[in-house]
Amino acid sequence: MVMPDSVPVFTYNDIIEPPAVDYEVGDKKTMVGWLKHIFLYHTCEDNPDCMQIRPEDRKDYEKAVDIARKECKIGSKASMEEWEDSATRKRQAAVLNAVRKKLGYTEECYI
Repeated sequence: MVMPDSVPVFTYNDIIEPPAVDYEVGDKKTMVGWLKHIFLYHTCEDNPDCMQIRPEDRKDYEKAVDIARKECKIGSKASMEEWEDSATRKRQAAVLNAVRKKLGYTEECYI
């Protein structure tokens, strides 16, 4: 796996007000949007405007989602997007920070 070097500490200000229509609006994202941005999407080495999903990134993302599901107390069949729509921005940030810690990121870096 090729985990990112750092994962930011999140506050409610980093999260889109639910229910969100898109995963990303400006510099704010939904919880799932942040997980995708950090763990799933990879910038192509030869073209910074190119984004790709590599098999190792998919594994990193799935690991982060599994941790998030446990933190949210939702099963594998339930929709993360539906959970986001009913969760507060503060709760979504707290779950992202729990994922961050459980993956071993301890250095404090802010967006």
